[in-house]
Amino acid sequence: MATRLLLIRHGESDDNLAGRLAGWTDSALTERGAEQARRMARYVSEAYRLDAMYSSPLLRAQKTAEPLAALAGLPILVRDDLRELYFGAADGLTVPELVARFPTDWERAQHEEDLEFRFPGGEARVHFHDRVRRAFSALIQSHPDQTIAVVSHGGVLSSFLADVVEGLPQRWRGYFCDNCALSELLADGGNVSVVRRSVVEYL
Repeated sequence: MATRLLLIRHGESDDNLAGRLAGWTDSALTERGAEQARRMARYVSEAYRLDAMYSSPLLRAQKTAEPLAALAGLPILVRDDLRELYFGAADGLTVPELVARFPTDWERAQHEEDLEFRFPGGEARVHFHDRVRRAFSALIQSHPDQTIAVVSHGGVLSSFLADVVEGLPQRWRGYFCDNCALSELLADGGNVSVVRRSVVEYL
């Protein structure tokens, strides 16, 4: 009764292009991002039969999910726990702006093993990784023997992939996904394995 997870990062957004930490800040897809979403949708709809479609509530994720949902004939099921890490006061800033305003926090942020770290008013890493782990556990339990697509964010998906492969979500940097990249995982019983990671051949 394995669950097939298709993990898809949103297409290129305005904030991606500007180098901003979007976090929970809504950012529209660029024209390139919208085209990435259409290409991804064609590839996934031809390669898989989807039973359910999930998305983060943030605009860039939902807009990426829409072409695939239309081709698959499925509603987009929105889950708040699929949001990106919340950067608090740093949300929406570029790295130079962040370094200028919060130099001490930026220095501490470079140490990913510091799980208690959070930007001012933001979400602690330990809480974020736990949120991501719980979200995917719930999805797997809800869809035995089904294939589901999940459109989310770079931080969310890389945290989960690092957790699956190494049991260390803080190693997320080694599993970061390009815009509209696809990763395929199989969850069977208590075991989750990676079939393919960061596929972008259709782009």
